[in-house]
Amino acid sequence: MPRGLSIYAEGTSALHRAHPFTKGAITLVSVALAFIVPSLPWVLGLAAILLALLAWARVLARFVPIAVGILLPITLLLLIVQGFANPANRTVLIALGPFSLYVEGMRVGLLAAARIFDLVSATFLFSFTTRPADFAESLMQHGLSPRFGYIIQSALQIIPQSLEQADRIREAQQARGLETTGPLLRRARAYIPLLLPLVLSSLVATQERAMALEVRGFGLPVHRYSRIVLPDSGAQRLLRWALAALVPIAIAARFLGWR
Repeated sequence: MPRGLSIYAEGTSALHRAHPFTKGAITLVSVALAFIVPSLPWVLGLAAILLALLAWARVLARFVPIAVGILLPITLLLLIVQGFANPANRTVLIALGPFSLYVEGMRVGLLAAARIFDLVSATFLFSFTTRPADFAESLMQHGLSPRFGYIIQSALQIIPQSLEQADRIREAQQARGLETTGPLLRRARAYIPLLLPLVLSSLVATQERAMALEVRGFGLPVHRYSRIVLPDSGAQRLLRWALAALVPIAIAARFLGWR
């Protein structure tokens, strides 16, 4: 698969070699636990584990700029909104004229931001270490219809493909004299000539892909043979079950008073 069609990062780490279901279990359980555990120390502990896994897979350097770009504005927004307007605010942290920043709201904002950090970290951990084709293939090898497998694979690739195509169109338009830099209004106007070629090229690509699948007999009711067999082990299956068990355990603990 071309590098531009996914955010997968080539690597030889144990996470790269692990079965897609194992990495999917790590991602889903991490996201669930991030919103189940009751307090900031637990959420930060989970974040530390995810960062360690990103470092182990040698994709941490690639994750950091993405995390800053996504999470910094979200964190600032949460801190401002919760710090000033949370109904539970009681203790003033900073007084700014008629407005006050409160401790309780800042804590709520930090907890929400940390949970979103865990969600983003777990998602990119999966994306950086798993080829979309391998994930779709693993689902089909476990009984999923090839049609649904193709839909999942296409959904995982649609954003990278669109971004790559948009870059090509922008470069072509710049070569023809279109100005895409400068004041905000000029840049906004420059996006209008990019939209039509992007939409049309996406429709043409979809049609070409459908024709290619039809020529290859994609919809024929025949037995499908796998070109590759993704390795799975008893240890990985045991790990997946252990991870899955953490979610109901954490939910039960919350009901029993875990605060």
